[in-house]
Amino acid sequence: MRLRDAAFGAHPDANVHGAARSADPRRRWLAGVVLGGQGSYAAAATALAPLVRGHDSAPLFASLAASTLASHYRQVGCHGPARDLDARALALVLGAQVSGEADPDDVDVVGAELDARLGLAADELGLGRLALARRLHARAEEAFRERPLGWRGRLRLRWVAAELALAGDDPERALNEAQKGFHLLRTLDSLRHHLKTEIVLGVALNTLGSSESVPLLQKVVARTCELRLASLTWPGALVLATAVPAERERWNELARHALSHVIGHADTGKRRLIPASPWLPSWLLRSSDRSATNEWTNFLTDKAPDRVKVRLEASDRDVERHSAVGRGSRDDGPDL
Repeated sequence: MRLRDAAFGAHPDANVHGAARSADPRRRWLAGVVLGGQGSYAAAATALAPLVRGHDSAPLFASLAASTLASHYRQVGCHGPARDLDARALALVLGAQVSGEADPDDVDVVGAELDARLGLAADELGLGRLALARRLHARAEEAFRERPLGWRGRLRLRWVAAELALAGDDPERALNEAQKGFHLLRTLDSLRHHLKTEIVLGVALNTLGSSESVPLLQKVVARTCELRLASLTWPGALVLATAVPAERERWNELARHALSHVIGHADTGKRRLIPASPWLPSWLLRSSDRSATNEWTNFLTDKAPDRVKVRLEASDRDVERHSAVGRGSRDDGPDL
């Protein structure tokens, strides 16, 4: 089985620990993508951090690795460190020469730049800065309208658009964006991306009060448990806990088990930051006992919870500042 099939195909549950030690940057990055999808964040960081540090020899994969690590921080509600990594990822490829044919999975300079720009938009959304997040997303949409993009970049544009719509109390638009993303995947076999898109779709349907949301999310959660995709189970379970009040405790308990797995397999930096995250309610956090985690769980950023302290909207100067490498708040983030 090729690593591409594990990262972007039909085998997201594959064992890639050997490839995570590869000297080839592409193989190492793909393995880090797979490990992150499985919720094994410490193993993913071990694979990806050396790529970021070795940016002189392979700047493309240094950028992709930084964006991937940022997404792992974002998935556990640590948006400050994620923003720093996304800024570094953007700086590594901004202005880089585009050569050769476009990669179908966006594993190229164009795809890396879009990954970083969309990551910055998602980071600002997670920090409660909705207007800034919208501007960053709009700039990415405009900048890449005429540039060659593969399926992954186009799908991520729709994911972030849906999350922005949900955060702005516009579930109809969120549903439309999620459906666009779903149609992009019709002829593709990326199981993990299918499942995340269905979670986005299910959240939008649930927000609209649609009876279609529960069976869809039940199917998705069951499949993510079966595949041991720790990065996708717990947000789906939390939505089901609100959508099916009679089964609230059942779904909350699954979410706790799944998050326990995530915390138990996170690196030290994330484990130190997770308890202070405004995205993770204290009742959901419990001892990260790996023996208790037969169920598994990415954090879907739909709308900031009440615990988020929304900051004053940033100026355009802030946008440019966070696009510069090495700037932004460190927030006790990764030392790469």
